[in-house]
This record gives sequence, C-alpha cells and structure tokens, in this order.
Amino acid sequence: MVKRSVLLSRMLLLLCCSYFFCPGCLADRKLKKGKDEKKQLGYYIPNPDTFPVALVAEKMILPLAEPQFHTASNKNRPGAYYGIDVSRYQGDIDWDGVRRDGRVSFVYLKATESTGLVDCTYASNLSGARRVALPVGVYHFFSPNTPTHQQLANFTRTVDPRTQDLIPIVDVEVIPERKAHLAAFLKRLRAFVNGIEAYFGCKPMIYTSQSFYNSYLAGKFLDCPFMFARYAGDVPEVNDNVRFLVWQFTASGRVRGISCNVARSCRLNSYTGEDIRYRPVVRK
Repeated sequence: MVKRSVLLSRMLLLLCCSYFFCPGCLADRKLKKGKDEKKQLGYYIPNPDTFPVALVAEKMILPLAEPQFHTASNKNRPGAYYGIDVSRYQGDIDWDGVRRDGRVSFVYLKATESTGLVDCTYASNLSGARRVALPVGVYHFFSPNTPTHQQLANFTRTVDPRTQDLIPIVDVEVIPERKAHLAAFLKRLRAFVNGIEAYFGCKPMIYTSQSFYNSYLAGKFLDCPFMFARYAGDVPEVNDNVRFLVWQFTASGRVRGISCNVARSCRLNSYTGEDIRYRPVVRK
C-alpha cells in the first residue's frame, strides 16, 4: 500500500513538471495571458484615432417640402410648439398622425450608437418624417469606452447629410467606468465632435443633462451649441455662458401618432429654427 502511494505521488509530480516546464505549454500560457491583458488594455485606453471623412454615397434623396419652423417658446417655459426625439423604443410611428398633431416643430432621430449599433427604426423614421415635411435631424449616442474613429465610421456609414434639415447631435450621457480615464474620455469626445464637424461642415450640438455638464463638461466645449435635459423645475442652469439652444423638458410626453412616451424639447426664446437648421455642404 505504501509503495503504491509513493508511486502515485511520483507520477503526479512528473505530470506537473511536464506541464510547467514544457515549452509549448509555457508559450500557450503566455499567449493566453497576453490576450487577456490586451483585452483589458484596449477597453480603457483608446487605439490611435484617425478620421477619414467618408464621401457621401450617391443615392436617391427623398423629396422634401420646405420644412416649417414654428416660433420659439415663451422665455424659460415650454410653449405650444416643441420638438421630439425618437428611437426604436417608440416602436412603429404613424408620421401622418404626428403631422396632424400640429404641435411638433422638429424631430431628432437616433441613428447610431458606439461602433456597431444602428437604430433599426432610423431608415423608416427618416423616410416617414421627411414625407410629411417635418424638419428632421439625427443623433449618435457616444460611448466612452470604444475607439472614436470606429464610432465615427459607424455614423458616417449610416447618415447622409443631404437628408438632414437640422444640425446633428452628439448624445453624451455616460463617463468611463474608471474616473481616472475622464481626461482620455474628454479627448476622445473632442475628436468625435471634430470628426462630425468635418463630415457635416458644421459644429454638432451636444446633448446632455444639466448635472452631467456641470460635473464633467463645464468649460470644455464652449464652441458647440448645447441641448440640455432637465425634467423638473425651471430651465437648466449651467456653470458657463454656453450657447444653450434647446431644452428637453420632459421624457414622458404624449404625441399623436406615437403610442408611448416620447421626449419633448423646446427652443429657448432667444433662438429660432434658423439656429438649428442645417445647410448641406456642397461637396466637389
């Protein structure tokens, strides 16, 4: 019995040594470790960003009647006319019903998010809103953890500037998981904003909440117009003298033609529809 135990112990020791000192096994373990480290590294630190501006593909543009911009709301209060922003969460929209609602002055559609998501309702919503001559714009939901150039590629593959009536929006609501990477996040956001400007030929509007701006963006993007969200109380108050064009005052509005809640926004009194109107750049 003792001899058998000693023999088994020696065999087990031999197997362990062969695993730890075998060149192939050692290389395999290093490879796996390297992959894990690379994955972790790539999640928090961006790859070098380049910004190739995609040429607008030649395709048929739906005819659009001259969009009608209603007058701005009363100072610091939502007025009779407002804008809405929609995505797949609003489901199938009856755009004829939205037009008959009579209060909708402009529409923003979600097009893309991060590096690979394209909103499944973007194409149909774009077609529907244009068909009923509602002024339409587009937004991208910015991810703090994915490479900027890949997010820009996703957006430019999806959105044709010639189909837009309003300046584009960059939706910024999430910071990196580690606050130590906030500086890198801001750098990447600036690069994305610059990429959108190069593609559209105009500064995009940045959408965020009052608290998010005051905590993370204050003083960083004063060259851009802003759309702020605040669902309680009066008009948002921010720490800078920014170009605050649009106030999203509720996320639970009801609009004819849409069967669920929808976010509603108003332009501030000092701004008109011309301040958010997009004029396509003629590409040679």
